[in-house]
Amino acid sequence: MFLRILSFLLLGAFFVCTEMAGQSPKTQSPDARSPESQLSENERPVIHTTSREVLLDLVVRDKHQHLVKDLRQDEVQVYEDGVLQKIRVFHDVQGAEQLRTERSLERNQASPASNSSDTQKAQSLNSLRQVNFVSVVFAQVAPLDLEFARESVLEFLKNETLPNTYVTVYKLRHHLQIVQAYTSDKDSLVKAVNTSAKGLYSNDDLGVTAEVGGGANAAIQGAVANILASPLSGPATIASAQNAALNPLLGIAMDPLWARDAASQDASVTLGNALLTQIHMASGLRFVDSLVNGMDALDSLRELVRSQEKLPGRKVILYLADGLTFPVNRRDAVDNLISYANRTGVSFYTIDTRGLNVEDPLLKSLSSMERAGAESVATRADPGNGHFEDDDVQLTTVSVTTENMRELAESTGGFSVTNTNEIAAPMQRMMEDIRTHYELAYTPTSTNYDGHFRKIEVKVSRPKVSVQTRKGYFALPELNGAPLQPFEVTALNAINARPAPVGFPNQMSMMKFRPKRDAVEYEVAFEIPLSGLRVVSNPKTGRAHVQTSLVALIHNSSGEIVGKVSRDLVRDVPNADQGQLGNDRILYAETVELPKGHYVVDSAVTDELTGKTTVKRVAVFVDPGKNLGVSSLQMVRRLDPLAGPRDPLDPLEVDNGRIVPNLADSVASSNPVDLYFVVYPAQAGAATGTASSTTDDLKATLQVFREGREVARKPLDMSKQQADGSIPMLVRVSPDPGQCDVLITAQQGALVAQSGFSVKVE
Repeated sequence: MFLRILSFLLLGAFFVCTEMAGQSPKTQSPDARSPESQLSENERPVIHTTSREVLLDLVVRDKHQHLVKDLRQDEVQVYEDGVLQKIRVFHDVQGAEQLRTERSLERNQASPASNSSDTQKAQSLNSLRQVNFVSVVFAQVAPLDLEFARESVLEFLKNETLPNTYVTVYKLRHHLQIVQAYTSDKDSLVKAVNTSAKGLYSNDDLGVTAEVGGGANAAIQGAVANILASPLSGPATIASAQNAALNPLLGIAMDPLWARDAASQDASVTLGNALLTQIHMASGLRFVDSLVNGMDALDSLRELVRSQEKLPGRKVILYLADGLTFPVNRRDAVDNLISYANRTGVSFYTIDTRGLNVEDPLLKSLSSMERAGAESVATRADPGNGHFEDDDVQLTTVSVTTENMRELAESTGGFSVTNTNEIAAPMQRMMEDIRTHYELAYTPTSTNYDGHFRKIEVKVSRPKVSVQTRKGYFALPELNGAPLQPFEVTALNAINARPAPVGFPNQMSMMKFRPKRDAVEYEVAFEIPLSGLRVVSNPKTGRAHVQTSLVALIHNSSGEIVGKVSRDLVRDVPNADQGQLGNDRILYAETVELPKGHYVVDSAVTDELTGKTTVKRVAVFVDPGKNLGVSSLQMVRRLDPLAGPRDPLDPLEVDNGRIVPNLADSVASSNPVDLYFVVYPAQAGAATGTASSTTDDLKATLQVFREGREVARKPLDMSKQQADGSIPMLVRVSPDPGQCDVLITAQQGALVAQSGFSVKVE
């Protein structure tokens, strides 16, 4: 037998190559398999769901378009699918009163000598629902229309905003890009708007503030991990470090790079959760690797809604574009976005940046209808025209981009501004909507959450008034207080099915990374070969796509769901036959942190075009609090170049590239196997109990077993330690056919940590 091992120094300019002959077995192989294990059918928990309360924001205007500020609850009726509902909560939010309250709070906070009772009174009035978050999105805007887009947002900012109104700025090209994080500083916002609208912001990164915040947050978490890992840390130090980890905003605000970023200086407690949400969202935008990187408009808007799901108060998205294109044959995606926005309390306001337009907006739709009619007539002579007819019929329904903008806005409680150059009045009206509105809540009389769309109608008995509110939502159950999406309901049914369905091949893995005092960081990763998915081609455009959804539910030892990962993905693929897709695949990974304990992870991947679903289940034991740690061993598919600076929050990124993992459980014997892992050394004093201990005594050994017998053993050269203390490693082995187990053992003083990997070599 012959086996070759190579160890690479990821941060160096050289590697060591050692060829080793097979050795006689010295020890029996430990169980080098992943700590994940398959579960039997009778061990599977059944997942239950619950219903929810519906919240509505109302804007009521009279015939002169003036706000109605004295509406009573007895004048309002709410119908759901034509059935009268009982209003449980009704109150008005008056902008003038709110403005006085918040300014009083600002003055009291600024003056230490202020009367404490006044401050407490102001704080009691300053409820979470009175916080306003506005997201400005510059989408697909032609160069000649950028000035109108800029003037629109500046006109909005001219209005007297509230102290508790925070605005953020995004650009949407191939993906959603943060230009300015949430702030109430108008100078910073004006600068961000001018930069975005003038097209000067050409960087494809996540925005300076988000990058700085993400880096500062990573530095805090790394420092906290080091403090908690040290045996020299006293109880007071540990408590302080834990508080810093749970509430990192103060530490972020004190970071030198944050202080240098003028746009980042608003870090109030009220704004804290929003900023942290954006920092985590910025980190989450790196999650997917596939044939097409990035998100289209609907994916991006859904991600934006998702990022605001747990924020309090009134949430508004101001979307500026030259119309809005809905995807062909994806009406479900449009409905899901509207329903999701309604369930999370997000209102869209859309602006057609083409302004006053002499072009008939229906021309494209009428042209598609004419073309479809002609193709229908020719179908009998040439059946191939039937495909073209279907395409043109679908194009007819989505080609009126101004109507698409109006539907998105009016269905979520906002309004659309189209075909006008007069922007001042609509922007003033939008700010009035944010400041002054009514809020009501009801519990639906129907408890049948079967996924159908429930139409909401609000009637006001007062004559000659108009009501602006949400149009409805999908009747979907909740899971642990969070509403399910339609594709998640399908996944939930599959997970609860007996036996577990297996529709097509895919892989799911729980990749273990950084250990902490009370938790361990995992990457929940999915790998979906495109060859197992249905490919839908458009013969007219020459394009094709696949559509898949993935869900992972994490249960603790009591069966409760403590974590969820879910995503609905649509990706363009080469317009080729199913068998010509080769090794192309979709890879999705998302980070979760798990405290100590036993966990069961149920995953479901669905081909949305065929309805087939594959369910997998693994068990994971999490054991945090280790001073010395080794991550999971993961096969490497390739090393991609980095698009920008290394993200310290991403364990798969190294200085010279990004690791693209291979989640397969078997490999060909003719190919070498590259394995990636990370060593997390103990801090000074942790290994020997003295402050003099360093990483100089850190050692790592690789062992390879074939069919349970050790065939190779080799000490590894350690790579350069990163700023966060981690040491990324890459090794290559060339095993013979059979069951191959690999074991990495790290030793530092008296501390020992191990990680194993198993693969079938065919």
